[in-house]
Amino acid sequence: MNLPADRSNLPWLAAGTAMLVVLLWHCLTFSALVLRAPSDNEQILGALSMTLRMVGEGLLVQGGLAFLVAQWRGERRQEWAFRRPMLLMALFALGLLAWSVLTMLLYQGLFLWLGTALTVRGLQVWLSVLGWGLAPLSVWASWRVALLACRKDRLATPPPSGLRPRAAGLAAWMQATATIAGVSLAMPLVNTFDAYSTAGWLGTWAGALAAAAFAFGGAWLALPRHLSQVRAGRLLGASLLAFVCAWIVLAGACVAGLILLFGGSARDDALLVALFVVIAVLPPLGMLGFQWLWTRLLYASLRRAATA
Repeated sequence: MNLPADRSNLPWLAAGTAMLVVLLWHCLTFSALVLRAPSDNEQILGALSMTLRMVGEGLLVQGGLAFLVAQWRGERRQEWAFRRPMLLMALFALGLLAWSVLTMLLYQGLFLWLGTALTVRGLQVWLSVLGWGLAPLSVWASWRVALLACRKDRLATPPPSGLRPRAAGLAAWMQATATIAGVSLAMPLVNTFDAYSTAGWLGTWAGALAAAAFAFGGAWLALPRHLSQVRAGRLLGASLLAFVCAWIVLAGACVAGLILLFGGSARDDALLVALFVVIAVLPPLGMLGFQWLWTRLLYASLRRAATA
């Protein structure tokens, strides 16, 4: 059943469609794995754990990318509503499924090509890089093809207003996604513990949610009150700069702590407690402050135009 043209919101529809495709694809792949090894309970539990982790990442990445791409296209081409939005979403879903099949074939080819030349951890890094690199391309290409197929259904409607919460939410999504992506690329290189343990990924998601919360607060405070366009390029640039600066602060705090701890200067218990508090508190506050700073700088012209 099609939604009324004046009530259809393409970014939300695109995000929901991408998330449903992620669930469908991983359910199919997990079912195929279970059918191939129905009696190996340990293998099934391991596959289930990895599938749940990949579903969580896929929902975050594919849903957020679909929202961002749809918002960006809507602002650039004034593509806010279509006469048959469900047809558009069906074509978008088919495109994402086709890309999922292509990515699986690329994974298998890379495994056969590099499986004997790399260690297991090196292969995991390469597969992670491939997956994170193909995700934006797959969403953008699928959305573009769906729009081209439904171009005659496009309706002339005014853009939505009051986009400050949407922009702040996208900033939060970017920081959470960047945190998950960074850990996914770094964990296979860690030799001291199981990189894919439950505790490791629960800690990763906790950190991602904390980064998202502070990024939302910083972006909300810096964005113009009456924002009529998200300006995805500016928001992406501000979030990237904030992420880099916040993690530089985190790395600096950790290095300073290690120097004090092993250099013999931090033997006092009170000083050690203060050091750990600084390492725990400084990076989140840095995320809040840097997100506010870069968002305010990159949106300065829009703020002046809104107040003029």
